[in-house]
Amino acid sequence: MRKIQILTLFASSIFILSTLGCSSVTTQTASTPQAPITVIASEDFPNYSSINDLSDRADTIIKGNVIQTRVEVLNDRVQAPEADQENAQKVTLEAGNEELAFDKIYTIHTIQVAESYKGAFVAGDTLEVKQLGGQLNNTEIINDDHVSLIPTKDYVLFLETYEDTPASLLNSIQSLYVIKPASKSSQSTEQQTTSPVIVSANPENDLTLSLDQLNQIQSEEQSK
Repeated sequence: MRKIQILTLFASSIFILSTLGCSSVTTQTASTPQAPITVIASEDFPNYSSINDLSDRADTIIKGNVIQTRVEVLNDRVQAPEADQENAQKVTLEAGNEELAFDKIYTIHTIQVAESYKGAFVAGDTLEVKQLGGQLNNTEIINDDHVSLIPTKDYVLFLETYEDTPASLLNSIQSLYVIKPASKSSQSTEQQTTSPVIVSANPENDLTLSLDQLNQIQSEEQSK
């Protein structure tokens, strides 16, 4: 089984891809069905030392939930700021003298905003957030670095937004949090409701986010 290493550099992240699932790479014709391709992807994003650093870097911080999901191929060159696009390299699969273009597949979630802590969005708005990975036709990208968003959960997302492509999490580990709903305490005769708990969606995250920190971010944003 042939394994092809692919490296592409962007302003905010590095994607390292390995292509598996076919014994050889050949030029395809209309009459020859393409062999299934599975791509294992890993992402190397900047790491943040605190919630304050994460908040300062994000241009949008929201609470919301997934209302729709689709899978789509996106042009990598529009994901980075214009000043950095000259440094972006097109990802290719090389087989002998053949050079086959490789398009990246993304899962795109439509998020309905429940509350905004930073940025231009307000409650009731929707925005799209992309994650590298997904399957289209005979090609699948598996990204072990991210945690998939699901409709049954409420999230806090630290995002970088763009004009012509869906927003991205600042990194796959530190930028996504799950809000667990308030629970009722049975320690007294009258049930008492405790505050919602915010936990990281990724167990590898070393940053802890609290409701007080979100309120402080929101207060500072409103005072500008």
